[in-house]
Amino acid sequence: MLNSQGSIKKATTFVYLLIFITLIFLCYQLLTSSKFPINEVGIRGEYENINKSQVDLIKNKYIKRNFFAVNLQDTREAFKKLPWIRDVSIRRDWHKFGLLVEIESHKQIARWNNRGLVNSYGEIFHAAYDDNLPLFLGPDEFVDEMTVKYNQINKILKKELMQIGTISLSNRLSWEIYTNNNIRIFLGKEDNNFLRKLNALMENYQFILSQLKSRVEYVDLRYKDGFSVKKFNEKLYKINKEKKIPL
Repeated sequence: MLNSQGSIKKATTFVYLLIFITLIFLCYQLLTSSKFPINEVGIRGEYENINKSQVDLIKNKYIKRNFFAVNLQDTREAFKKLPWIRDVSIRRDWHKFGLLVEIESHKQIARWNNRGLVNSYGEIFHAAYDDNLPLFLGPDEFVDEMTVKYNQINKILKKELMQIGTISLSNRLSWEIYTNNNIRIFLGKEDNNFLRKLNALMENYQFILSQLKSRVEYVDLRYKDGFSVKKFNEKLYKINKEKKIPL
C-alpha cells in the first residue's frame, strides 16, 4: 500500500514536471517564433510637430520582435523621449495581431525664459519651434501658476482685442505684462486684487484713450484703490527712433 502511494506521488510529480517543461517550451516558441509577426502598427493622435522619420526609427528599433515578445514599456519610453510627445500609450491589437500607439503631443502656448516652451498644462518642455509665441519670464517652480494667470489675464484683455505678449513674475512675486500692442502693465502682487483692477481698466479703456488723446505707454495697477496711466510720448518716440536709441 505504501509502495503504491509512493509510486502515485512520483508519477504525479513527473506529470507536473512534464507540464511545466512543456509550458516553458511553448512560451519560448511564442516569444521567438517568426510565425507571430506584428502585422500592423497603428499610430493615432495629433502629432503634426513630430518628425515622421523619428517615429519610424523607434518602430524599426523597438517593434522588430514578434507580437508576444515586443516590450511595450520600453517602446513607450522610447516614444516619450521624442521632443513633442507629452504622453503615449501602447497596447496589443489582438484582432489584427498588431500594435496601437496613441500619442498625446504638447500643445505649445508660450516660450519659457527663452530656453524652452510651455504647454497648455503649464509644463515646460524642450523642442524646436520657429513661430512667434508669447514669452513667460519667471522662476521654474511657478510655471503652472503663470499659465493659469496667463489664461485669466488674456480673457480680460480680449475685451479690447488685446493679448499678452510677455508675462513676467519677479522673485518678489510681483506680476507685469506687455500686451501685443506694446502697453506695459504693472500688475503688482496677487493679493493686490489686480485681476479686478485689470477688468476695470478694460471696461474703461476707450474712455481713457479719449481723455488722453494718445496711445497708452504704461498702466500701473499697484495702487490700493485704483490705477495710474501714462500716455505715450509720440515726440520722444520719434526722436529716439531717429537717433536709433532702443525704445
